[in-house]
Amino acid sequence: MLKPLRLDNMDIVVKDFPAMVAFYRNVLGLPLHPHGYEPEKGWAMFMCGDTDLVLLSVPDAPRDTHQRTGNYVQDPAGVHSFAIQVEDLDEAIAELDKHNVNWADKMMHYGAGGFLEAAPEGDFPGMWYRFRSFYDPEGNVTHLCEVHPPKGFDRSKYSKGQA
Repeated sequence: MLKPLRLDNMDIVVKDFPAMVAFYRNVLGLPLHPHGYEPEKGWAMFMCGDTDLVLLSVPDAPRDTHQRTGNYVQDPAGVHSFAIQVEDLDEAIAELDKHNVNWADKMMHYGAGGFLEAAPEGDFPGMWYRFRSFYDPEGNVTHLCEVHPPKGFDRSKYSKGQA
């Protein structure tokens, strides 16, 4: 049986490598991995928590004509987006507003397998998320999210195969 340890990295093929490196470093504030930046080879690896985000320069890469949105139900199948967890979503949104980020959608709430009208009040029987989606300079969708696990949930118990 496969014994996954963690999601190691996510790759983004980019057309304008310098602009994308600047965005992920200066706007999102992701630190470059100390062993993962070789601009002459078109490779930059950023650290985000326990997962690395890799930018791969392919200047002639074709782009899908359909731009993804913050609402996955209207987008084509395939890898849709990734999310960056933040402690305070309102603070993170205000920070990105200073950089004139192109927002993909309004603030949303998601839980129990669907979109919610508002943030749940009291105990919610599962994970729920408060998030807002935005585009990077090449139109890739990223979410800023606050994660709200159910009371007493311990992720480490499950990630080490103990459940």
